Amino acid sequence: MTPDLSISDVLAEPEYRVEGHLKVTGRARYAADVRQSGMLHAVYVRSPYAHASIRSIDTALARAVPGVQAVLTGADLPEHARFGRRIQDWPVLARDKVLFVGDRVAAIAAETREAAEAAARLVEVDYVELPVVSSTADALTDA
Repeated sequence: MTPDLSISDVLAEPEYRVEGHLKVTGRARYAADVRQSGMLHAVYVRSPYAHASIRSIDTALARAVPGVQAVLTGADLPEHARFGRRIQDWPVLARDKVLFVGDRVAAIAAETREAAEAAARLVEVDYVELPVVSSTADALTDA
């Protein structure tokens, strides 16, 4: 059985973190810091709507941006291309419907971040807004 500890007992000795010195001196490397030759930058086109059906996605202008190597939509991926923490139930890219603001609709891969971002701005998505349930009271109605 562990004896009762006071807050002063817990804080009496500093916690040692292996990466601590690198972080506080600004020398820690993160995935975003890595640069490799031939590396591509990815940017997503995200839904501005909380709930909407996707009528169409036009990627022609995005594909024409210099440096763009790939533009993908849900239609380019297998139906079962899903992920999730415990249950793989979240589509990698939305297909027919978006379910929240920020849902991924298209992915752009380009030689530079600037090219990927420029291409993402050129993707045209035709949405049809659907009703949103935003409170427990709304969820309990028989609508």
